[in-house]
Amino acid sequence: GDCRAGREGQQDAGERVSSRAVKADPDFLGEMAEAAREVARNELIAGTVAGFVCKLVEYPLDTIKVQAQTQSATGPRVSPITLLMQTIRTDGFFALYRGLPAPLLASMCESSVLFITYAFARRLISPAGVDPDDIPFGHKLACGSFSGVCVATILTPVELIKCRMQTTNTSAVRYTSSFDCFKHTVQEGGLKALFQGHVGTLCREVPGNAAWFGGYELGIRALTPTGGSKSDIHPAGLAASGALGGMCYWLMPFPFDVVKSKIQTGTHGLPAGVTANVPNVLKHVMATEGIKGLYRGCGLTVARAAPSNATLFVTYELMMRALRGQPLFGA
Repeated sequence: GDCRAGREGQQDAGERVSSRAVKADPDFLGEMAEAAREVARNELIAGTVAGFVCKLVEYPLDTIKVQAQTQSATGPRVSPITLLMQTIRTDGFFALYRGLPAPLLASMCESSVLFITYAFARRLISPAGVDPDDIPFGHKLACGSFSGVCVATILTPVELIKCRMQTTNTSAVRYTSSFDCFKHTVQEGGLKALFQGHVGTLCREVPGNAAWFGGYELGIRALTPTGGSKSDIHPAGLAASGALGGMCYWLMPFPFDVVKSKIQTGTHGLPAGVTANVPNVLKHVMATEGIKGLYRGCGLTVARAAPSNATLFVTYELMMRALRGQPLFGA
């Protein structure tokens, strides 16, 4: 989704205005707006850097995941490890980074959008004078789902290009570069062709990001010292919380990611004349490959989610601490 908010980001704005939040101060709105802009700017910078670092770490395993998902339903099954070795042996190590430019840029946008929209939603539903970090856990899940809706629009066209570049299925069209893939896709179907699989992306991102932020928040809650805040947590604790969030993200909506990949790469195997949409592809995979077909590549994906999301959240939080002038390694 990817190719993922913290307490202090909201406290930057909240602490400066909380004592005046319920007073009729003529300068209050201006002060609050400036504080909110500063928070958004910090989240934009931290989210962008985190997305860049995370994508470089996770992309090779993401390539293997797509290859596993888009194998022919009639041919012999090849394990992810075998796919990894075959790709390196046949095309070299850097083939694992085929199609990287578009998702790298998207990951930077995705992370910043996720953190900004999650923080915005929490501030929006927080009562006056209440720290957004203290809202009920269920409300945080709803804010995570809102972030998923926002980010899906960015991800769908980028992941379409990425998946088409990554697949090794012989029935899929081969392209020379990400730009070549983009050009031919638009020439053949117009701009709307870039949004093939958008419903599948939504089905993955809405519950996935609720689970992503939810898992991270649970980890942070467990590791925050009594009477302390997230800024007191050592980076190792942030990494553990990020790893938990990443694994939660993929365990819930993985079948929809499989369906999305098949739709976007044209490897769904539907008979001619049958519309390639989520319900039809879902039923076809169940009929031809069984439940295992909907979880092909899941183990590898969940395994790579731990280090990649640990990297993402640690980078994000350390960037936020640096921007706020806080100690990088906690109390």
